[in-house]
Amino acid sequence: MTIYYLDQQHDRKQRENHAYNSDFTIAFNLSGKLGSKNDVLYVYDQHGNELSRIRQVSYGILPRFQLLYHDKYVGSIGFHFGGFRDLIFIHYLDWVVTGEITSGKYRIIHGKTRLLEVNPVEFPDGLYYELNVTFDKQAPVHVAIAALLDSWGTKKDRRLLKLPTPATRYKYKMASRIN
Repeated sequence: MTIYYLDQQHDRKQRENHAYNSDFTIAFNLSGKLGSKNDVLYVYDQHGNELSRIRQVSYGILPRFQLLYHDKYVGSIGFHFGGFRDLIFIHYLDWVVTGEITSGKYRIIHGKTRLLEVNPVEFPDGLYYELNVTFDKQAPVHVAIAALLDSWGTKKDRRLLKLPTPATRYKYKMASRIN
């Protein structure tokens, strides 16, 4: 199991991001943007070699994305309307994303195997996502998915771009029960 840290993207104008190792050396570089049809988010290694990418194939309220690893199609991701507890399927890989995307607490599972667990953490220089990757070979794909879900989570509700506290968890759970 390997731990990576990914910056939370508060500024939508910033197009570059980094995923860091546990000792805060750069493991992956991310560049590109999402939001319009045919936009692409790339994941590179330290030497500039492309490892994975996510390409947006449709736009609108519920966009669809293609996931490529070493220039080979490996899956597709589609969003649906959901509450605070989201369930997203990654087709062709048979992965399921469960958790709260807006608060940054979710996991990717395949059958009974946990492939990725994401939690928000706070460091003196800002907020990060801590990615616990089970299989290191899949790390570029998981980093790309985490970056996609970060941008999707900020579009859903920008007020939740902070660490969840017991008070905010209770507040949003009660609001979802009332509505």
